[in-house]
Amino acid sequence: MESLYEELKFEIFRYTETPISLLLLNRNWYSTSQDPQTRAEWLMYKYGRAHALFHAVRLGKSFITEKVVQGLIARGAIFSRYFIQRLVMQFGIQNHKSTPNCSWAANLPLSAFTKLMTEALHQLNGNIAVKGNDMELFQFLTAATLPINHASPRFFDNLNEIENLILEYKFIPFPYRPKILPTTENYPSSDGYENNKQIHLLSRAVLIYPNIVKYWKQIGYHEVCRDLNDIVIKGMFMTFFPMTPPANWVCPTPKILAEKLKELINVGFKLNDNVIKSTVKLFKLKFNIMGEAVINSFIIICGDRVTKIVESILS
Repeated sequence: MESLYEELKFEIFRYTETPISLLLLNRNWYSTSQDPQTRAEWLMYKYGRAHALFHAVRLGKSFITEKVVQGLIARGAIFSRYFIQRLVMQFGIQNHKSTPNCSWAANLPLSAFTKLMTEALHQLNGNIAVKGNDMELFQFLTAATLPINHASPRFFDNLNEIENLILEYKFIPFPYRPKILPTTENYPSSDGYENNKQIHLLSRAVLIYPNIVKYWKQIGYHEVCRDLNDIVIKGMFMTFFPMTPPANWVCPTPKILAEKLKELINVGFKLNDNVIKSTVKLFKLKFNIMGEAVINSFIIICGDRVTKIVESILS
């Protein structure tokens, strides 16, 4: 009976959004919260294999231990070379005296850091390139400095290297920040989250070659479409409707827009109500120019229910 009770507590903890709420409710949950296997399972369930290690480090020395890292390894957390590069770059870094310990990896215990490095060397066959930066390499390979219509040829010239970066070195971007900071974002960010600029460049790569998400899914990053969904769909429309159109710009037909949307949907992206609403709001001031094409492309994909959604926003 006691083992069943402990197993039930383990399951409840696993599905809890914020475990601190359980600790405040009942002090008996404290021992459950201290168990490294319980913590590892909670991280994996809440954040997935791709981002469990990032959040374990983010939560700091009061949460992560060598045993928690071992629990994540046993559950298949993904060791990305980019994760290790950022970890080495920010481990133990103390920022300004007014904001102590705010670097993402500042509070990581040495024993946990050592365990992470040892496992990364094993999983990546010793090639962790600690002085490199796979985000910058990805941006170079995907021609991020060029306009998107000029980037495609270079992107496909480098496709084998892009595939290798993801499949062999498990390149996975860090999670994007839940809220955009009002101030200028530095890179790398002190809180660890991926900056808005990097996320936009990743979404641009998806728009050039939607099948790139299949590489990420192949290594276990199944949440990639969920993580990038809104920014990719809105980015698609921004490529068709640039804020400053060139002289030879021609308004795309609903069929062209729908075909591109279907291409994205086929690899896992979703044209849900929230995306439709945010897209309409984004282009609200220009809706007299491109509104009909956008609405009709939505209707091709989702049916007539789109009309009521758009009317509620424009009214």
